[in-house]
Amino acid sequence: MKFSLSFRLWPLVSWLLLAVVGTAAEDVAKDAPISLPTFTVTDSRELPPPESWRHAQIPNFEILSNASDRETQRLLRDFQQFNQAIGVVWPALIGRSPTPTTLILCGRGGKFDAFVPVKADGGPQVGLASLFLRNAERSTIIVDLQTRELGLAGLEAAGGVENNGFIEVDSYKQLYREYVHSLLSRNTPRMAAWLEEGLAQLLMSMKFSPTMIEFAKLEDPNTVSISQANAAMLNEASAAAGEGGVSIAAAAEDRDFNAALARSRLMSFQELFAVTHDSPTARNPIGSRWAKQATAFVHMCLYQTGKRHQKGFVTYITRSAREPATEALFKECFGSSYNDMLLELRGYLDFTNYTSLGWSAKKGEGFPDPAPLALRDATESEVGRIKGEALLLAEKTEAARAALIAPYTRGERDPRLLAALGLYERTAGRDDRAAKFLEAATTAKVVRPLAYVDLARLRFDAAKNQPGGAEGKFSSVQTQGIVAPLLVARTQPPMMNELYELMAETYVRSADPAKPETLDILVEGVQFYPRRLGLVYQTAVLCLYGGAVDNAALLIEHGLRYAPAGAPQARFVALRDNLPPGAAEAAKAKAKAATPAKS
Repeated sequence: MKFSLSFRLWPLVSWLLLAVVGTAAEDVAKDAPISLPTFTVTDSRELPPPESWRHAQIPNFEILSNASDRETQRLLRDFQQFNQAIGVVWPALIGRSPTPTTLILCGRGGKFDAFVPVKADGGPQVGLASLFLRNAERSTIIVDLQTRELGLAGLEAAGGVENNGFIEVDSYKQLYREYVHSLLSRNTPRMAAWLEEGLAQLLMSMKFSPTMIEFAKLEDPNTVSISQANAAMLNEASAAAGEGGVSIAAAAEDRDFNAALARSRLMSFQELFAVTHDSPTARNPIGSRWAKQATAFVHMCLYQTGKRHQKGFVTYITRSAREPATEALFKECFGSSYNDMLLELRGYLDFTNYTSLGWSAKKGEGFPDPAPLALRDATESEVGRIKGEALLLAEKTEAARAALIAPYTRGERDPRLLAALGLYERTAGRDDRAAKFLEAATTAKVVRPLAYVDLARLRFDAAKNQPGGAEGKFSSVQTQGIVAPLLVARTQPPMMNELYELMAETYVRSADPAKPETLDILVEGVQFYPRRLGLVYQTAVLCLYGGAVDNAALLIEHGLRYAPAGAPQARFVALRDNLPPGAAEAAKAKAKAATPAKS
């Protein structure tokens, strides 16, 4: 495989490499029977009783729901149509590499509260009815379908319409919002919290049907909800009849930003930009001035009539991803200070002149109907695994442990549960137990790439402590034992930079030279992760001493371009000194030719 600085994606694997993967998987399966660990339960309270949930799957989602089947089916049918609409409005967002996601729908029994992270309380003036929890490998969306209204202190009268201190919760929109966050979170580096929230709010407010989409269109700020209109009508009728008593007020709607912020003090841009993804402010969007103002700013920059800020906006978000997001940078991109832009944003709220987007299907066309949803009773293993891993993401370790071990203690041995237990034990630092669970899960060919990567890491650590080859090198058996699960992980989504890095590190320490097909895999890893400079360096070393001098020279040139000054860059310089005469110059010329000219 030839390495290219343009990082085009080469074909992932040849028939020969597929054969290697198959052989590796078979070798794992031939291992001796594995004696699994036991859990000692000293208190009946450690073992929660079995719960009744329903289970389903749609593309890229595994679903656990304790809402009614009718409500679950209606919501997920709508959600799949929303996904189709995003494919029209922003197709690149859907086309990204999928990250396995679980969706937990809490419809009864107050189940949602158990998943809320301890640090997620945003105070009495804002609320949440959904969560998006993630790590580098997986993510979970949890939606509270049980809560229809939230009581918020000091709830303002949006659009001049009084309320009873409660705000309506639209569970569908909350699902849309968290889903958009899950898509946007795959950006590297991740977008700023205000930008991600503004885009999520715009997309969750999109109106759609199988034949129509309206995007970025705002409501009339003078409209009122049906419940508020009914309350006003009853109050008028009561007054006309001369009846006294307390005036009736309905719950407020979660309005578009032009209505929600009409009478509100705006946050300074310093405050707006300082909010982080995991802060209570970002996690509590219902009634949130921050969320509405972020949406207003994004909407103004993208859709204001004349689009006077669009170019500056794109420049700002591009540069702030790699430079400190200071007011000086803001002024350089927009030509306005924070205070000047705040005044302009207030004017935009008062007189919102904008252009929205629309799409209509031709006659006889439109979105296809989603496939019927197949709901069934969830197994105890599925309930424990999905809940347990969501609780781990919420940093509720003890509750997660209880959820995971309950089905295992009752005899469940599903490979996905075993993998989850192995990864849990690994996180807890109990590597001996983790190894047994991971060996059992991977022998059963579980689809969970991290299980294979962590098993390989455990084998790597054992080989590092007791190398079996000469001069402290890994033996052939040790090398094969580490690489075999990595080859399997490479065939499963999502892609993981760790598998390439561990493979490179293994061959650097191995008595076996890396074969050409192995070098091809490592070059593939650099193409997927060009900024992982440790991987770039080790792949360059292996290519140089494996005879792939051209690739080594290009990798070294790439490292010299992106490595920070000092020791990181010095090691690439030292490696370049080992290249044959002329190789470095040829690589430099090729890299220069591949670099697009600046406009």
